[in-house]
Amino acid sequence: MKRRRGPGSCGWLPGCSCSRGLPALAVPALAISLWPAAARADQYERCVRSAKTQAEIDACAPPDKPIEVRVRAKPPARSASDVEVDAQVIAASPHGSGADVLNVAPGVFVSDRGLPGRAPHLSLRGFDGTSGQDVEIFAGNIPMNQVSHIRSPGYADMRLIMPEVIRSVRIASGPYDPRQGDFGVAGSLRMDLGLAAPGFWLKGGVGSFGTRRVLIAFAPEYDEMMDTFAAFETDATDGPGGARGGERSSFVGQLGGGNEQVDYRATVAIGSARFDFPGYLPQALVERGGDPYAAQRPLGRDRTSQALIGSEVVWSPGEGILGIGAFAGKTKTTFHQNLTGFALDQLAGELVVQSDDSEMVNDASTFGLTVLYRHAVDITSKRDSIEMGVYSRVDSVDQTDTRLFEDGTRNAALVDATIDATNVAAYADLSLYPIRRVVLRGGTRLDSLSYSVRDRTSNAGLERTAQGFVVSSKVMADVAVRGGLHVVASYGEGFRSPQARDLAEGERVPFTKVRSVEAGVRLKEGRSFQGSAVGFGSWLGNDRVFDATSRQHVEAPASVRAGAQLVMSARSGPFGANLSGTYTHARFTGSDARFAKGDPVPYAPAFVLRDDVFASGTVGRLFGKEVTVRVGAGVEGVAGRALPGGRDGKDSVSLDAVAAVGWRGMELALNGTNLLGLRYYDAQYVYVSNFERGLPPPPPSPHVLVAAPTAWMLTLQIHVRGTPREPRYE
Repeated sequence: MKRRRGPGSCGWLPGCSCSRGLPALAVPALAISLWPAAARADQYERCVRSAKTQAEIDACAPPDKPIEVRVRAKPPARSASDVEVDAQVIAASPHGSGADVLNVAPGVFVSDRGLPGRAPHLSLRGFDGTSGQDVEIFAGNIPMNQVSHIRSPGYADMRLIMPEVIRSVRIASGPYDPRQGDFGVAGSLRMDLGLAAPGFWLKGGVGSFGTRRVLIAFAPEYDEMMDTFAAFETDATDGPGGARGGERSSFVGQLGGGNEQVDYRATVAIGSARFDFPGYLPQALVERGGDPYAAQRPLGRDRTSQALIGSEVVWSPGEGILGIGAFAGKTKTTFHQNLTGFALDQLAGELVVQSDDSEMVNDASTFGLTVLYRHAVDITSKRDSIEMGVYSRVDSVDQTDTRLFEDGTRNAALVDATIDATNVAAYADLSLYPIRRVVLRGGTRLDSLSYSVRDRTSNAGLERTAQGFVVSSKVMADVAVRGGLHVVASYGEGFRSPQARDLAEGERVPFTKVRSVEAGVRLKEGRSFQGSAVGFGSWLGNDRVFDATSRQHVEAPASVRAGAQLVMSARSGPFGANLSGTYTHARFTGSDARFAKGDPVPYAPAFVLRDDVFASGTVGRLFGKEVTVRVGAGVEGVAGRALPGGRDGKDSVSLDAVAAVGWRGMELALNGTNLLGLRYYDAQYVYVSNFERGLPPPPPSPHVLVAAPTAWMLTLQIHVRGTPREPRYE
């Protein structure tokens, strides 16, 4: 029997819960509906596929065989603030890369967007997640975070994922799910991949600052392979001021499908990017009228290459669900930069001889395997279920940080190390329905991490080893008050692994642990309205803050965050809107040489506001074919960014929008970014820099990356559907 699969079919590894024929499970991922008079004969299927409008679909003669329909179900929510943002919201405003798409998730602030050659700076609920150190990130079932990366543990570069292949983004704020592991401190972000519709896609565009882009993609016209697609992208830009130019190319493909018993996915992402790095300008220079798009000299460069693969198989042996997943990756990042000029020798009290120019390289290989089994149990009711899973991951990392002479040749090795890291984990998760309208979920996860570090800059390259384990508990209660109104309370513990080079021989691994609570309400009225209002608090064992002198993120004292979040999503006919607002009060609860108890945690904004609105519809007919129009806009505001030394960061507001007209599979779109024309700071850091060799170093001061001015891009998209062939009879 054939079936029609809904978009984003269920996969267990990225947080999706599956169920086939198991009504006892909390959230089934398979729903079967039977219509006695409806079915799917070949003639009916061809008619539906060739239809261009809903009216033409309705006119198709109904078949006479039963049809089995598969729909997608989200995994069970672990907190009131769990949100999934769909493709309509993603398409409401222009996005330059997969990293930019994460901006649509509530509470997420993506900065350093003007540096397309490196992972973006992520903030979530007051956590200055840097490039992923506090946020667990998945593309499909591929983990994007890199262990013990030289720039920051958890470094995650999503810029090689095209916005067009991101079908939805799900955010789980807080460490409330036993499936969450390393780096799931502030929460998790999961991107579901797939094309909007089957067929052939060709998209090209040109825009401001010499920007040009080409996208080629296709997906088969075959229901049992609705998760299958392949996409290629290449783009290039000169950047504002001509100092942020570069090129990027990538391929993302997925083989996905299944039948009544088995679902499978295999995802591949391969690509590379190389962009100029302009450095950060002194804020005082910009505010005195200096060129906001100038670059520090010598001009730096960023290069990334990635080859990632992930696979998952989920099937129903008997009355349970068994899932097996595997992933592997080969990544290399190179940063050639000079943030501080000639300050390093001066800060060390030495005679200035050479510049602070340096090259950082991180070359890593990753392999992993996961297995889970879920089954219904009868503890408090027949709806109860239990899930157990195991997780394993092995990373091998070669990293160097080399100081260079002014002519670009090697001066001295600051870092030269090889790191082997192994993470083995197991978890158990129990869902109980003790009384009507009440759901209790809870579980425990145990992670064991082991490290071997060969540091060739000290001790003649002797190997240091360290190992340790961490236990994390999670629990939540969900009470259905009436209709779609729920009251939800959650508690969870999470952890972040350390920078392996900092470990001593024989040391028990010093994990950074977080304890987090959240309570609130969520309301769902079908697709017409969804919303939530929550309060939350998190206590972090020790923080990490960016330090420009070392060009890395270094240890900082313990900290606490408390705040509130409001999220609303509304749909009415062709109109839709997503609105979110997050406030976080973040303070250090400990002290060290740079920060005192009570100081604000720097760089992460206190307020993050996001609003995406869109509308689409048919406005007429041309040569008998419908003319469609869609418009959308995304506005984001951030405020309350604290900077080290008691300074206040600059607030910012940005508005991006798109307007498009479509006819016969073609769409012409005009994208605009920073339409308000505001000169805001895409990045703000405080540190000492001195680009004049003979002058004494000034005190620490703010340095900024000015966001690009108003920019436009015109794109033409062509979408061609396959034409079913009539069967041939010999």
